[in-house]
Amino acid sequence: MGFAKFVPLLLLAAKNALADTPIAVSDFTNNGGLAAAQAAAPMWYLPSGTCMPSAAEDGEGNQTNGVDTDNCNINALANGCPVQPTWQGANTFYGNVSGEPFVTIPTYWASTFCNGDSSGSDASYRIIYYVYFKKDTGHKSDWEGIVVRFTSPDGGNTYTRESVIMEQDGNHVHISWSDVNDTFEGDNDWQNFSQKNLDHGKFYFGKFHHSVHQDWYTSAFKNTCPPLSADDYRNDDYQFWAYNNLRPVSVLNPNWVWGKADSPANIDICSY
Repeated sequence: MGFAKFVPLLLLAAKNALADTPIAVSDFTNNGGLAAAQAAAPMWYLPSGTCMPSAAEDGEGNQTNGVDTDNCNINALANGCPVQPTWQGANTFYGNVSGEPFVTIPTYWASTFCNGDSSGSDASYRIIYYVYFKKDTGHKSDWEGIVVRFTSPDGGNTYTRESVIMEQDGNHVHISWSDVNDTFEGDNDWQNFSQKNLDHGKFYFGKFHHSVHQDWYTSAFKNTCPPLSADDYRNDDYQFWAYNNLRPVSVLNPNWVWGKADSPANIDICSY
């Protein structure tokens, strides 16, 4: 897997990585949980040619409109979506996009505490991280992302990353944090792959449906719709780090309509 040939200044913004150190409960309870959200903020990856993500709102209370679908037409896959920056090799920064209201595309987040349930699930904090696209190949407006689950090893004083739940075409695929293929600590190792059990996961959006995965798929379906979510083409062409623009879901009006897509403002994180 290639390393970055272009490093955006924003990606190198000052940040003290928490490594794999547990997160203090106060990071979840203060300021809405922002410090905890920063501590596990994912890096998102996208393949060339996809409909690239957008801000879901303009920072002034106005909703972003979706655009017409392409229905698996590879020649129209990116129509109506933000223009991709010039590709400069693996890890090209997706940012400074013409027409977008923010330098880095927002990741919309929320944190909540979930009690254990009858299935034996432990009490946990959960953080949702979601990204907006003006369409996927089959419908206007598209919301995709993950929920990270944190459990406590010491009776509630601190919490560690226990698992992640990924949105894949309406299915929520749950894997242990230790099974996330690519993780990193921060500024010094974000270009590395095949590191496990560190703070921040790398997650890959599929080309046609934007389903979220913790691995690449480049064997087929680069230019045609995949039959299954798992076959949606994905690699490390473009990236942006959620840490650089975390926007709370409270900026999203829960009454806004997104067609077939589920806004994170209306998602029950505990039942995700």
